[in-house]
Amino acid sequence: YMAKLPLEGIRILELGQLLAIPHAMKLLCDMGAEVIKIESCVRLNFHRLSTFLDNDLGPNFWNRAANYNDQNRNKYEITLDLTKPQGQLVARKLALISDIVAENFTPRVMSSFGLGYESLKELKPDIIMLSSTGYGHVGPWYYYAAAGSTTEAASGLLSITGYPDRIPILPNIPYNDYVGALHGAFAVMAALNYRRLTGKGQWIDLSQSQTGSAQIGEVLLDFIVNGRIQNQIGNRHPYLAPHGCYPCKGDDKWVVIAVSSDQEWQALFAAMGEPLWCQDPMFAETLSRWQNQDELDMHISQWTSQYDHYEVMNILQQAGVPSGAVLNNKELLLDPHYKARDFYQMNDHPEETGIGRRPYPGVTWKLSKTPGSIRKPAPTLGQDNEYILGHLLGLSKNEISELEREGIIGTVPLGVNQPRVIPLETQKELGIITDYDPDYKDILGIE
Repeated sequence: YMAKLPLEGIRILELGQLLAIPHAMKLLCDMGAEVIKIESCVRLNFHRLSTFLDNDLGPNFWNRAANYNDQNRNKYEITLDLTKPQGQLVARKLALISDIVAENFTPRVMSSFGLGYESLKELKPDIIMLSSTGYGHVGPWYYYAAAGSTTEAASGLLSITGYPDRIPILPNIPYNDYVGALHGAFAVMAALNYRRLTGKGQWIDLSQSQTGSAQIGEVLLDFIVNGRIQNQIGNRHPYLAPHGCYPCKGDDKWVVIAVSSDQEWQALFAAMGEPLWCQDPMFAETLSRWQNQDELDMHISQWTSQYDHYEVMNILQQAGVPSGAVLNNKELLLDPHYKARDFYQMNDHPEETGIGRRPYPGVTWKLSKTPGSIRKPAPTLGQDNEYILGHLLGLSKNEISELEREGIIGTVPLGVNQPRVIPLETQKELGIITDYDPDYKDILGIE
């Protein structure tokens, strides 16, 4: 018996590229929502064209992309050419039987497809629409296209990211895409609750740059109220010390330590074996420690460098000092804490993809009565065309075949060049990857 999932019965029509909408809908899909993803054979989702599993294109590269498979599990998928009237008609029919329409195109796109909020509201008055764009649908920047890097800059987040003696540093991931996704998922849940209470739908106009600004409220307020501009401080804290990332034994191994009180400082002092340098008056109080962080970090680094990063973490956590090992991908998969929580879940892919059985990050949270789950892998291109058109919309086989003949739907990309794969050794030289282990099955104990 499988417990009922909290969002069962909610249908979402997703028109999403890359991360901001696909990730938000993945969170809702994990909790039981039925997500129907609209793609195009003519203009492939960019995630289908990059980062291939085992660095191997395989016979059908468009079904092997790692990011695509991660962000679109549990979903259904239909290919529609929305530049053609027949494709737009099918999309409107799907909207009519959906609770939510979610998209992250630039503002002009949905209107050009006849799928803007006002048009959808005429079809279905209680429809909920989530539009996640770089800068929202109002203001002088509304028509600009955006990516994670541009919204991080516009939000102000980039200006405080990095080390004091260097220029600002972009995150290695599109950070604002994930922040925007979390805000989007929360907004949809609030809209569903509002509709449950009032019977009314609504349009959610989400600006990803503004969700990034929401992460640095204290920085913005400090400027508004006090006129102070915060600069980069690396891994340090505005008033606590020690607070940073420290080197450990081994190649590129690190541990983070964050001391927030005199009690924790004394616990750190004891855990390090009560070294004499800790008794220097410059480290006696929080303020003096903060004022002398260069010397403090030098001493702590000398101690942490003697141990493995897990050893430092365990020593300090047992002593009551907040600390955590910095883990690479392989270490995350093997981490005993994640294993104890059954965080990673295995997923079997269709044979034609050549992907096989793979571990996936599990549901982000645990609910005791209605736990979410990974129920199926991401769909292959056009996998659910017949189910969606025939079962959900009631189209005949002849009508479906006609759509395929007209190029409105399909299961293979059209006019798309095969992407180039960078050899693993070259990726290592460039620093794109640092620790790749093809024997992941042996690592995880998978038969």
